[in-house]
Amino acid sequence: MSFLYPRVISLSRPNQDAMAGAQPYSGLQIDNEVLIASGIPAHIQVDKQNSASPAKLPGDAVAMPVWKIIVKVARGLARSGDVITDDLGNRYQVISADWGPMVTTCRSQLLQT
Repeated sequence: MSFLYPRVISLSRPNQDAMAGAQPYSGLQIDNEVLIASGIPAHIQVDKQNSASPAKLPGDAVAMPVWKIIVKVARGLARSGDVITDDLGNRYQVISADWGPMVTTCRSQLLQT
C-alpha cells in the first residue's frame, strides 16, 4: 500500500465451462473462479453514475455507479468479465480494462453478494 495506491485487490476470472445440454446455474460463483493475481496495490474511486436500473422497479436506486479501479499490472492481465475483490470484501465485475503507458484502468460495477 502507498499514498497513491491505498487499497489491495485480487483479480480472478470466472471459469468458462463449455458443456452442451441442460446445465445447472452458471452465473458468477466465488468457488468457480480462478485466481489470476492477488496482493495488487490499487486506487478505487467512483467514476460516474450510470442511468437507472434497467428493471425500473419502484425500489431501485436512482443510478448505478461505475467504479474506476486503477492498478499497475501488465497489459492484458485484467480483462472484461474478470472479478476484482478488494480488501474490504467488495466484489466488482470488470466492464472494460483500458491499458495506458503507466496503469491499467478497470471500469467496474459492484456485484451484489
